[in-house]
Amino acid sequence: MKNIILIGCLLGALVSQLPASASMPPLQASKGEPYPLHSVNGLTLDDDPAAVADKLGQPQSVVQDEWLPELQVYEYPDMDIAFRDGWFDYVEIAGGANKLQIDDNELSATEAAIKEALGEPDFIAEDGIVFQRGEALLKLFIDPDTGKLQSIAYYHIASV
Repeated sequence: MKNIILIGCLLGALVSQLPASASMPPLQASKGEPYPLHSVNGLTLDDDPAAVADKLGQPQSVVQDEWLPELQVYEYPDMDIAFRDGWFDYVEIAGGANKLQIDDNELSATEAAIKEALGEPDFIAEDGIVFQRGEALLKLFIDPDTGKLQSIAYYHIASV
């Protein structure tokens, strides 16, 4: 309990040192600032199946995940969107996709273009690299043997 109070006091002291003109960062990235990851391919972490259908139309198919039966996967060209109990779980973009939209900005679906847009990864995993903005994560799955981009996943940190 003492640690929590100490952390609260330290945070309060830091916030009190901010200038009165300090404000929240812009929703869209401007030159030199990383994207906030509010949306990927027009989808947000708050979307439900109806919102996805409104944005993308009906999926080609809806299947149950073979490893996690509680997931319903909506299959679109070059992209799968999974829902768990009606809640957005993740979107996975195929490694062969040409384009990717991050926060309404289109870029090439390549490791280099994504690094240029998002900066250095926040985490390096055995199977790829991860960019984190608050509770939103974008992971590039990269084949460790070939270095080739296999897929891109966008998900909420609670899904981990």
